[in-house]
Amino acid sequence: MHDVRPSWIRGVNIGGWLVLERYITPYQFAVTDCHLRGEFCWYPGQASAPPKHHEDYQLCDLKRCHPFLMETVDGPDYPMDEYTLGQAFPQEETAEQWLNYHFEHFIAFQDIQDLKDAGVTHLRVPLPHWILRNKHKGEPWVVGDRWKYFQRLCAWSRQLGLQVWPDIHTAPGSQNGFDNSGQTLKDATCEGWSTHPEHVQRSLQVIREITEQIVADGLDDVVTGFGLLNEPFLDCDREVYESFLEEGLDIVRSTMGPKVSIYASDMFSSDSFNNGHWWLDPTRYANTFLDSHFYQVFAEHPRALSPRQHIAYTCQNEHRDLIGCCYEPHRQQVSRGVSRIVGEWSVAVDSLPVAVLRVIMDSIAANGTAAFLDRELSPDRQEFLKHFAQAQIVSYEAAGAGLSAGWFYWTAKMEGGAFAEWDFLRAFHEGWLPKISKDPFTPSEELYGSCYDIIFKTNDSMAVIHEFPDPSTIDPDGWEPIIDDDVVVSHGESLLQVHGEWIQPQPRGSILVRWYVLLAIILVGFIVRHFFRHGLRRGKSNYTEVPTTEITC
Repeated sequence: MHDVRPSWIRGVNIGGWLVLERYITPYQFAVTDCHLRGEFCWYPGQASAPPKHHEDYQLCDLKRCHPFLMETVDGPDYPMDEYTLGQAFPQEETAEQWLNYHFEHFIAFQDIQDLKDAGVTHLRVPLPHWILRNKHKGEPWVVGDRWKYFQRLCAWSRQLGLQVWPDIHTAPGSQNGFDNSGQTLKDATCEGWSTHPEHVQRSLQVIREITEQIVADGLDDVVTGFGLLNEPFLDCDREVYESFLEEGLDIVRSTMGPKVSIYASDMFSSDSFNNGHWWLDPTRYANTFLDSHFYQVFAEHPRALSPRQHIAYTCQNEHRDLIGCCYEPHRQQVSRGVSRIVGEWSVAVDSLPVAVLRVIMDSIAANGTAAFLDRELSPDRQEFLKHFAQAQIVSYEAAGAGLSAGWFYWTAKMEGGAFAEWDFLRAFHEGWLPKISKDPFTPSEELYGSCYDIIFKTNDSMAVIHEFPDPSTIDPDGWEPIIDDDVVVSHGESLLQVHGEWIQPQPRGSILVRWYVLLAIILVGFIVRHFFRHGLRRGKSNYTEVPTTEITC
């Protein structure tokens, strides 16, 4: 990595705030004809609402205010992203007023104080490319007072001793087709951005505008990192993207100075950057990070895993992906330039957000209340989620590899209980968030144990897993890869530790395998006995290796 080991980054994303996402604040998108006329009202439990004693606060009268449904890529629906939310309002001024309530009230000082108290060191803050009014004629983006509230967050962070790492979360034309790009497309793709040179140049212009404004406003003491573009999809033109990263790096360093940290998305393919030459120069690429996002909830196969399988997948596959980049040629030396960071992860495991969100929005339209608003988590599920979080933290810090600088949880808070597993502050308040080390120089493994230790203290009962939607209704041909790792599909029970080494027999489920494991244990016992009788006299042991598949953790 670098010659001097930096302290661990243990951060949280402030998601759904300055770049709105509907599953984080569904009520903010459930606009009615009253909202469009500027007659603002709120729903019970709405996270962006002003306090009940506020002069503007009133509940929506659903007999008078009717849902505004529009044509979207998924058919008639409430606005589903920032693009369609802006389209919904006939007057931009009215839309700005509606969003300013959200910017003002969704994130409060106490939220940031609680994050600090939980042990958080950094805040990753998604910013839209139009935050400084970089919008073209005909574009429906609503600007509002976003920058003012970003400045307020920076002031709070300075007061509390937190570092702020904003990222450009959206792009003209959409860099991935997801709602988090600002505009949902029919298919996931980067082509709307990377195949249009004017869009790429505009993104570079946005980087310059925002970093210059950070310096002009005196925020560069607390803004110590910057993300060039969030989650460009894997079909991005690689040459275009790498050129964009080089130019973006130059812009940020020229405006904010040579010491600012810069992170770049891995295009959902971190191993493709491990080519023996990408960003390895220790001078030019000091304090740079290849950013990966790890989730186990967006594809059907991982949603069906057991508790131990979820953790095993983290310990095995995700850890291996993380340490798969970046090295000098032939993987002989850890990069002295770019290192690694996990910019997003959560403990969500079994409910596909878009499917749950569809139920929520239908519920609001029907009766004015979000489904699952008061959902609670059972003690057994909370215990599993705590272990799952521990395993991810240990894996993503990858202390033994010397490649990773840390992680950011997604996200700080959610509206209601439907997506409680994504809600860091709820986990903190309810006590199922693992204790985060207050010593930034000590790896979390010293606090939680190894990733595999965590597997075996986890109850593997499927009673805490509730897969949604029904897997029979899911398209099996999605872009996410299936799981083909024997350790994962065997519930982790095939892992045996013998003299500090992890061995892996075949997956459970057959009598032959069970006999194999038993015989292996007997054989090891015989060898140990023989060792103590004879081996010590020779100064070394005569172990006979059990055939295994190496576990890279």
